[in-house]
Amino acid sequence: MNAQISAKKPLVLNFKDDSLTTVSRETLRNIAKRLGFNETQATLYALARLRDELLAAEEKDALMPLTKKQLDVIAKAEPAGQGKVLGTLLL
Repeated sequence: MNAQISAKKPLVLNFKDDSLTTVSRETLRNIAKRLGFNETQATLYALARLRDELLAAEEKDALMPLTKKQLDVIAKAEPAGQGKVLGTLLL
């Protein structure tokens, strides 16, 4: 089957009771209502967030670590500390 044709084919979701790996239709309705989305928009939004969470980590791992020279440039560009460090947030 052509990738373009399969991309247009609807995805059927079989809802179940809420669990670690499943979501009920009622939960989807509540999420959609809270976001101001319809159920399709809420589902796509959730999948996009999951994509960003899971695949962004892979992209970060692919980046080369900074060299010592790059770290030195960053350290020199860092503004000098202003103020003092407090041992506690309570005064």
